[in-house]
Amino acid sequence: MHFTQLSAMVMAIVIALVSVVSASDYKGHHGATNTVRFGKKMNGVSTWFNGHDLKAVACYGDLMGNSHVNAGDGWHIGAVPMRFYKGGEKTACFECAKISNGRRSVIIRIIDDCAGCAPNQIDLTASAFKSLAPLSQGVVHTKYEFVRCPMKGNLKWPKSPKAKSH
Repeated sequence: MHFTQLSAMVMAIVIALVSVVSASDYKGHHGATNTVRFGKKMNGVSTWFNGHDLKAVACYGDLMGNSHVNAGDGWHIGAVPMRFYKGGEKTACFECAKISNGRRSVIIRIIDDCAGCAPNQIDLTASAFKSLAPLSQGVVHTKYEFVRCPMKGNLKWPKSPKAKSH
């Protein structure tokens, strides 16, 4: 077995285990359990996606009627499991989150649903994940909090729609 195949297999096993462990914390809960709360740090895990998974991102299709928006791998965006958020897409879409792994952090904008993710998992583009850890790590334990989306500077996500004002 080649090293890249072995790495992919190990990463898939780790993601599956993290999902099982995280989902077991929510046994007995039915429906949405997460809320978008600004300034409250939460523990979670971050993974990464690219390629085909960047196509037809959920927030644009479901909320804006444009299912043909494809994300760019250079964007600092993320996907969360919308089914675990009270209010679903209407609550979580287009919000920003600061994700930290030790001293490293990145601000991302949520524009997609991660149907296979555990409740406190955020799936990041490869470029955003690389701000936290090497891609070869695959899964990192992180802290995250919802933050106001920066309106200026080197924004690494689509400018449309305009950031929510809270």
